This record gives sequence, C-alpha cells and structure tokens, in this order.
Amino acid sequence: MTSRTRLTVLTLAFCVCTSIATIVLAFDVHGAIAQKWQSLGGVGGFLGAPLTNETPTPDGVGRFNHFVGGSIYWTPALGAHEVHGQIRNKWESLGWERSFLGYPISDELGDARGRFSNFQGGTIYWAGDIGAHSMYGPVRAKWQALGGAAFLGYPIQDELLTPDQHGHYVHFERGSIYWTPETGAHEVHGQIRNKWERLSWERGALGYPISDEFQDGTYRRSNFQHGSIRWSADTGAVASRSVKID
Repeated sequence: MTSRTRLTVLTLAFCVCTSIATIVLAFDVHGAIAQKWQSLGGVGGFLGAPLTNETPTPDGVGRFNHFVGGSIYWTPALGAHEVHGQIRNKWESLGWERSFLGYPISDELGDARGRFSNFQGGTIYWAGDIGAHSMYGPVRAKWQALGGAAFLGYPIQDELLTPDQHGHYVHFERGSIYWTPETGAHEVHGQIRNKWERLSWERGALGYPISDEFQDGTYRRSNFQHGSIRWSADTGAVASRSVKID
C-alpha cells in the first residue's frame, strides 16, 4: 500500500456515535472519484461521508461511490461527476446509468429558474415548486433553441410518449413541445395551446403541430397537420381545418 493510498483510507474514516458505542467505519474511495469528492469538500462538503466502497457499475464500464448526500459516478471516457438531491432521486427512479439517460456528464448546475444535471442521453431539471423531470432528444434541443427556461419555463413532467405512441411531448410551465419523426419538434403556447387542448390535443381534428407560433398579419398563428389556429385580442383563438380537394 502506497503512502497515497494510506492517506486516502485514513481520510475516509468517520464516526457514527451512539449512546452505546462509537463505531469507526472506513470505506474505499480512491482515484478520480476521491479527487472529485475532495474537490467538493470531502466529509465537510455537501456530499458528506461515504456510505459504500468504490463499486463497479453493473455494465462494467464505470465505478461509483454513494455518500450521505449524493453519489459520484466515473467512467474512463466521461470522468467523475456528482449527482445529488432530487435530481439523483429521479435518476435512481429511472434506473441509474442503466436507463436511457446513461451516465452523468456534468455535476449539478444551476440557472435562474432551478437546477439541472446533464447525462449522456438527456437532462434532469429541478425546481422546488415543480420537482425533478427528465427531457432528451429533439424536444430538449427545441426547448434549448427557444431559450430554455426564459421562454417556456421548466418542464412540469417527464418527457412522455403520446397516446398513439407516435410522438413525444413535454408540458412546461408556459407551454408545450410536441415531436414526431415526420413533423419535427414544435412549441405551442398561450391561447393557441389552450384552444388546441380543448380540441383534444394531437388526438383531435388538427393533429400535431407543424410550426411554432408565428405572426400572420394581425394574428398569431400555429399550423397543424390538418389545419391551423389563429389568435387575436379581438377574435380570440379560432381553429380552421384544411380542406383537401381531389
């Protein structure tokens, strides 16, 4: 055992004190995970003391340690990243690194609305009043292209399949994004979204959105597979269906 290894092991000793006895537990944390943990404050940081030895992941690709306040996961390609709090709980509920999200590729980050962690296959977003929700693929890319939380807000649900199993969607604080392979990803918000909802979303006569909302003369408008919805302050939201003439 090298002096570096001994120092690491000694650093990892901590006490659990009870009225009966004091038990000293030592766990194996080393290498890149130990370096990440120490950079975050070690035992005195938000992760606190280790609860496990360094353990290989089931797929054999990575390694992890669980701590009192979270976890650190490492792979040779991605490095070591921490996951904690409600974001970690959501990731766990989805199946850890075995899920569609894969391994973390960032530590937890923050913006003006909340907190988020990036993974190989997507992102988990959290805010205190709406909880933690996952998003990925073209829907996430569209949300980011529109300005993220600044426009639509944070997701208020996980990304889901539509009832017909053909598309994906996410509802946000101020709108929705729907995607299918044929139509791509498009946002719907405000009074136009409210009208589309009353018409039964994509299951109704209009189908999926094929455009974002845009200005059309004095109206705001969104186009759908089988028609459109226009809105103005004078008329409210008015739906019209396309007529196919053979």
